[in-house]
Amino acid sequence: MSELAPRDFSDLWPFVQVVEAGSFSEAARRMGTTKASVSKAVARLEKALQLKLLNRSTRRIGLSEAGREIYQHAVRMIEEGRAIEAAAAGQQSGPGGTLRVSTSMAFGNAQLAALLPGFMARYPEVRVVLNLLDRHVDLVEEGIDVALRLSPKIDLMSVVARPVAPLRYVLAASPDYVRRCGMPPDVAGLAAARCLTFGESGPGAVWEFEVDGAPVTLKPASALTINSSQALREAMLGGAGIALLPTFVVGEDIRAGRALHVLPAARPVGMFGSQVLAVYLENRFLPQKVRVFIDYLLEQWGERPAWDDFPTSPAGRTAPRRAGTGSRK
Repeated sequence: MSELAPRDFSDLWPFVQVVEAGSFSEAARRMGTTKASVSKAVARLEKALQLKLLNRSTRRIGLSEAGREIYQHAVRMIEEGRAIEAAAAGQQSGPGGTLRVSTSMAFGNAQLAALLPGFMARYPEVRVVLNLLDRHVDLVEEGIDVALRLSPKIDLMSVVARPVAPLRYVLAASPDYVRRCGMPPDVAGLAAARCLTFGESGPGAVWEFEVDGAPVTLKPASALTINSSQALREAMLGGAGIALLPTFVVGEDIRAGRALHVLPAARPVGMFGSQVLAVYLENRFLPQKVRVFIDYLLEQWGERPAWDDFPTSPAGRTAPRRAGTGSRK
């Protein structure tokens, strides 16, 4: 590889702009220059590095494997340059720019979207783009600043994963279902209940619990399987059966009495891990917009977020008995 001369450093900025804009035309518009000028800058950079950085097609532009690594280094250089400018000015300017955030459909709809107005009021110079996607998001390829992930496994090779909220689970059922079918006496009693499970391909779910410190596993006879926790919640509220759900989806329903907490002594172990993680690219100089966003989430959620603010036992709410099982006087 030929030596990268200082004059080539200026071509890193157009390269970063093309990656983040998704096209040469949009990058040129953002930079106030021409598409040809941006294209020549990227070509010079590829020639200097003797590497193909971008995979071009008629429909989209994507990063090559080498391009991903070069992009991460380039972003760090740009952020360090901005930090130098701020230091020279003797003060750090307030957060601004576009903050691109990604998370799942369920978590975004149930919890994150409602927090954004308060964040935007506090930081009016930050524009937020929220993408709700039920799939793994490539931060570099898709230009995401922060992804809120609900996953027990995170590849930490080039990213930072910071916990911003606990992730807990409960068994829940509607009062109508409990009135008709009764409360199961213990985890084993779930085998005779109508269970609603999360999944893609029908029955086959395995529920795991911790009861008195010991692990307990159950394979419920699923009466209904849905690949959406929000849709599963709706079916549960409609009286279809007992569902295992994250508290961020069903906690408010339990607090309001629309749902009952089933077997509160059994602690479910959920499939999405135990923490909501803010995932972002490793960067020595974390952009202010990312830093203040994560701090805001920690402030709003903390160790016990509002969605976990419900009774851990049905005290004060006597569960209805199964019809016909009460004593007669």
